[in-house]
This record gives sequence, C-alpha cells and structure tokens, in this order.
Amino acid sequence: MNRSSFGVATLEVSERFGVSSAALASVAVAQLVVYALLQVPVGVLLDRYGPRLLVATGAAVMAVGQAVLALAPSAGWVLAGRVLVGAGDALTFVSVVRLVPAWFAARRVPLMTQLTGSIGQVGQVLSAVPVVALLHVAGWRTTFLSVAAVGVVATVAVLAAVRDAPGAVPAAPAG
Repeated sequence: MNRSSFGVATLEVSERFGVSSAALASVAVAQLVVYALLQVPVGVLLDRYGPRLLVATGAAVMAVGQAVLALAPSAGWVLAGRVLVGAGDALTFVSVVRLVPAWFAARRVPLMTQLTGSIGQVGQVLSAVPVVALLHVAGWRTTFLSVAAVGVVATVAVLAAVRDAPGAVPAAPAG
C-alpha cells in the first residue's frame, strides 16, 4: 500500500501543490533511488539486528513518511515523505526475503521468495482501490493519515507476531 498510495494520488498532488508531471516523476524516482541505495546498508543492519526488528522499523518509517505526506505544507515535504517511504520499503522487503530461508525448507526458498514479491505486487494493486476511494470521500489528509495508521498497526503486529526463525524469541538489540 505504501508504494502505490502516491501513484494513485498524482492528480491530487498536482492540484494541491501545483507541481508538474516532471516533478511528480522526480519524486517517484527519488523513492526508488533511496530504496536501491539502501540495499547494502540494510543488509548490514539485517545481519546485526535481524529481520523482525527491521521489518517493524520499516513499517514505522513508512508510517512516518505517510504522515509527512498527509501533513505536507509544500512539495518539498512531499518529497521528504516519499523518501521515508522508500527507506522503509528497503528495510521491509529485504528483511522479509531474509525470513524466507529461516521458515521454509531449502528446496522451497526460491518459490517462496518469488511468491513474496508477487503477493506484494498484487497487494499494491489491490490496495490502490481503497486508497483512491478514501481520497475521493475523505480527502488528502485523512487518506494519508489513515495509511500511516495502517503502518503503525503493521509495526505493532510485526513486533507481536513475527519471529526471526521458528522457535526464536525476540533478542535484545546488539549494542
């Protein structure tokens, strides 16, 4: 939902902030560049803190990014919100992929990894419908604060339910 929420609101962004389609494209590219640049640092963090903590942190960072977007007074803040979404996305996806080999037999890992990505893509498409509907009914601020709230719920759910491996208990962060 976090990836697709901005894409379905481009008309509203143009009207609300008076930005061109080129500026909108730059925001989308910035989000992807941040995602790409964070792959190696996230891998280092993953080795140190584990996937559970990074998935939760990613969800929280994306929630903050959506809240920034909801409350943005100018286009610069929109960019900042989307950069945060890109950073949270990097933390989340890489960490989820790391969970797969811990939970599934080696022969199933390639299939489960592919399914993880595919399910994420389908989820983005399906989530676009409620985001668009809410945007038209409730407006900009309510829509993106609602998306942020979903991120907060996801953060809590990950901390409550996800484990780095079967039988694992949450470890204290390395310090």
